[in-house]
Formats: sequence, structure tokens, C-alpha cells
Amino acid sequence: MLRTILTIFLTLGFVWNVFAGNDAGMAFLKLPVDARSAAMGEAAAALANDASAVYWNPALLARNESKSLVLMHNAYLADIAQEFAAFQFASGKHKMAVALNLMNIPGIEIRGSVPTEKPAGATEAINLAASFSYARALNNGWLVGLTAKYLYEKYYLEDATGWAFDVGLVKNQFLRPDLDLGVTLQNLGRMKPLNVESTTLPIIMRAGLLYHTPLIMNEKRMLVSFDAVYPVYEEQVNFNGGVEVPVLKTLYLRSGLVFDWETLRYSGGFGLNYKNYRLNYAFSPYPYDLGNSHRFSLSWQF
Repeated sequence: MLRTILTIFLTLGFVWNVFAGNDAGMAFLKLPVDARSAAMGEAAAALANDASAVYWNPALLARNESKSLVLMHNAYLADIAQEFAAFQFASGKHKMAVALNLMNIPGIEIRGSVPTEKPAGATEAINLAASFSYARALNNGWLVGLTAKYLYEKYYLEDATGWAFDVGLVKNQFLRPDLDLGVTLQNLGRMKPLNVESTTLPIIMRAGLLYHTPLIMNEKRMLVSFDAVYPVYEEQVNFNGGVEVPVLKTLYLRSGLVFDWETLRYSGGFGLNYKNYRLNYAFSPYPYDLGNSHRFSLSWQF
């Protein structure tokens, strides 16, 4: 069954990519939306345990037994800011959540068709995704989920809208009781023309494992996550991995690696848990000495 599922996901991604084109835009759809996952090397196809699952794998919402709210701020490079909010508002048999992902790119210089030393002014670019997710549990530990997205982009005087879908599956206790499997296909959709040409969406397939290790610290298990990430438009597989260590009852330390065949990037961070509140931080250096990213996220489960 797993081989059949992976074949279906790959076929969908390939067919859609051939139909839509190869040069993908809307890069903000590829960025982590919570500090916990970012600190663990973005290996979260089977990891997310709150409303941030709407991004990583909507099927993971079916594993959450409580409602949750997640807020994230990402201080990106060159004064670019990313904001994310997600709310899982149904936690019974039918799990549902909504989310908003926004990126603002300021300081874009305005120039005419003739080169000039001094720009005519400055503008900003806005990328936005508003989504609704649904998930439920099936038989034998299988979970299924779907996310529908409304997309918007604006650059100076031009703007465009579009739509996309994510589909996800999770198998709890995959092969053994301490191992979970997650598979998701993201950003199947299209944009309307921006001026004269439509932006191609970044289709991504993720397959990940979450291992609950036998090492118990402060009554919690150390977690190890691993994702194989296939951006269909790049035609290569990247590998992400991360670890979470509960050093105290309320403190977690995290670290991760992202390998994309050209660069090896590391990440790190921590999490503080107090009752139903979680504060997470992630530090992620960019390749080629372009700077660092600092993500802060706050979640509340109730």
C-alpha cells in the first residue's frame, strides 16, 4: 500500500509540473512556518503536533486531541519579514484548521526603462496564502488530510490571485510502535497571470519518519525526525534531519541539518513549555554567508 501511495504522489507531482512549467516562484511557500520544525532541520512531515501541521502535513491534524493556536515571526534576510498564524478549531472526529501565511518584501527600488543612478522611489512586494485544512483518522493508524489555499501576490502596480491544494497521509506505528510515517504533496495549483505571465507554484513532495527513541529524559522521549524532500521543479531529492532532546521538564534543545547536494545547512534552537503554552526559537544560517534567520513561534493548546 505504501508503494502505491508514493507512486500516486509522484505521478501527480510530475504531471502537474510538466503541465505548469519548471521555473517556480512564490518562494515563501517553501519556508518553515514554526520555530520547532525550523530548528529540527525542517524535517516535519511526520513531526508537527499542533496547528502548524496545516503547512507540513494536514493529516497530522488528525493526531491532535486538542485545539491549538500557533503564531510565528521570521526575521528573514534584507529586512524581509514572514508572519504565520494557524488555528485548529475542531478536535473531534473531524479535525479542521485555518491559517494565514504572509511575507512582506520592502525596499524594492522603482526604476524606469532607462538606467538611472537614483531610483524614482521604492515599493514593496506582498505574498499571501490563506488556507483551510481538514483531517480525520481512518482504520489501522492511517490519517488523511487536505488543505485548500487561496494565494495572492502583489508587485508594485501588478497583482494576481490563485489557488492550491496540499494532500497528506500519516501512518502511526509504521513497521514498529515507535516509528511514524508522513507523506505529503504540496502546492498543486496555479496562479492567474501577473501582468502577462503566471507564476508557477513550487510543487514539493515530502516523505518523513519520526522515531520516538528509547532514551527517556525527564519523563520524555528524545525524538529524531528525517525527511526526504523532492521539489519537483528542481528534479533532485534533498535530505533533512533533526533531533529534539528534553533536557529539563520545561526545556527542549533542538538541532538539525538540511542537505541539498550543493550546501549543507545546520539549524538549532530551543523550546520552553509552561502548562499549555510553548515558546520556540530557531536559528538558521543561510548558505553562502548571506546572513541568519531568527524565528520565534508561540503556541497555545486548549
